[in-house]
Amino acid sequence: MIARPAANLHRVHRRERGSAFVVALLVLLVLTIAGLALTLMTQTEVRIGANERAANRTFYASDSGVNVASSSKFQSHNDKTITIQLNTTLQDSGASTAPPLTFADQIVVTPLYYVNHFLIFGTGMNQNRGDSFYAVTHVVNSSSLRAGTFASASPYTRNMAQKLVGSMIVLQPWQPDINYHGQTAGTGLKF
Repeated sequence: MIARPAANLHRVHRRERGSAFVVALLVLLVLTIAGLALTLMTQTEVRIGANERAANRTFYASDSGVNVASSSKFQSHNDKTITIQLNTTLQDSGASTAPPLTFADQIVVTPLYYVNHFLIFGTGMNQNRGDSFYAVTHVVNSSSLRAGTFASASPYTRNMAQKLVGSMIVLQPWQPDINYHGQTAGTGLKF
């Protein structure tokens, strides 16, 4: 072993002084950047999930409009446009005096328009009968709009999602006394 003078040891320690502080700052900086990146990724995923939920809710609301139109046709032979409000909810704005924020799905359903009809074959329904039963093909559009309305001194509405579902459905058995001649699909229908 070689003995070093005390003056040389003091110089070696003086050069290393503060290096632990710099290393700790660098590690803290890296961890802060990683934490911010994870926070931003989480916020983005939450927004994506909220948008997907609103789109799915709007699609299923619009799809339910097709069922409403067909049941309305079966029950009352309704040939009018139907407007329905679904999923109306109030949400507190957080302010002490502000009115609530209202969310709702507005569904607009066209009437069922006649496309064609045909005699039902392969069942015992039309055997030995004077009048026949038909399967009647219809087309219908159902559009749904998910919107949030803030009712304040200057009210405004923000559309969050909108879907259009066009469908061709067959209603059967259908009585022959319903006359469809001259009834055509309206303008703007999507097939």
